[in-house]
Amino acid sequence: MASRNRKFPLSLETSLSILAVVSSFCAIGITLYQVYLQRIEHYAAALPYLMVSITNFSEDSTPEYTLEVSNKGVGLAKIEKLDIWYKKKKVENENALIRALITNDTTTSRVFSSLWKGRVISPGEQFNWIKLSGPGAQSLRNEIDKGNIEYRILFSSIYDEKWYFNSISGKRLIEVAEE
Repeated sequence: MASRNRKFPLSLETSLSILAVVSSFCAIGITLYQVYLQRIEHYAAALPYLMVSITNFSEDSTPEYTLEVSNKGVGLAKIEKLDIWYKKKKVENENALIRALITNDTTTSRVFSSLWKGRVISPGEQFNWIKLSGPGAQSLRNEIDKGNIEYRILFSSIYDEKWYFNSISGKRLIEVAEE
């Protein structure tokens, strides 16, 4: 007959030791997961969101047309590259675009800010990128409406994540830059 007082193969101390080791590994796993979540949250807290909006407003009857650039995100947006096309031909910069649009017009007021490489746009910052006031403003609007003016702005966050802002038809407005 078997003895009624069978001895357990593991003592209480051994069982508690194993439980402590398993608990330690669980704590390490939870800590690593929290670090991962904090990293994602930290990246999201520095995410820029560049937008280009078009306004057509004038106090008087003078035609006025403006392309405004703004950073609607929570992080800095650093301009990496700007590509502008007019009638499918690449132009050097904003000034070259305006010269191609308005050749002999001396009455149109021209105001523009350059989006040079390295320019940093703060969160909430908004400025007029291209602003035309006068007869030439209508030509800018007509060319944009026809799809003859396209631009693509490559911008990055402080963590060097990169996106494109597109006006190119058939492309998404914001897309991740694959480089």
